[in-house]
Amino acid sequence: MTMEVVERQLLFQTRRLRVYVATPEDAVMFFDLWTNPRVMGNVGFPQGLPITYEEIVKQLGDQAGQILDARLVVKVLDTGCSIGECKLGRPNEQGISTTDVKLLPEYWGQKYGVEIKQALLEYLFTHTLCTAVEATPNVKNIASIKMQEAVGGERVGEITFNFPESMHSFTTPVHAFVYQVRRENWVQA
Repeated sequence: MTMEVVERQLLFQTRRLRVYVATPEDAVMFFDLWTNPRVMGNVGFPQGLPITYEEIVKQLGDQAGQILDARLVVKVLDTGCSIGECKLGRPNEQGISTTDVKLLPEYWGQKYGVEIKQALLEYLFTHTLCTAVEATPNVKNIASIKMQEAVGGERVGEITFNFPESMHSFTTPVHAFVYQVRRENWVQA
């Protein structure tokens, strides 16, 4: 019997972290993250995301070969411990990319979010032609708002995201600020 060893695709490394394209082997961490009400309440799922471990394994397996719009896993450099996820969004028609950072609560308050967000900006501005990078933190998520501002994000708007009626039993609307880092500002900084 032979076992196929899948080599992880390292996208970037920061001072304390490494970010890889997620694989099905990361499903336990994603399940812990996505079903956690403290994490997912900020994005409209007050009881956590209603998803099974098997559904996550399939999602992560279906993204092979992708980088933009893929699920990425964040690991601590020294320990290899998985602490959360992030996303590099493909630029839209207006040239705007989106990012996302979610960390397990036990890793909050250590500035990992800012470290990841800076690396996401670096990656998008050097590997795509995006004109801006956008994020939409919940207006109640002070830590996420501070993260956006720490990397030069400017508040450019406000939105309320309403889920489809079929999802109303397990979601709540999300009132969020819109933050952008424009390429020209990032280059100057």
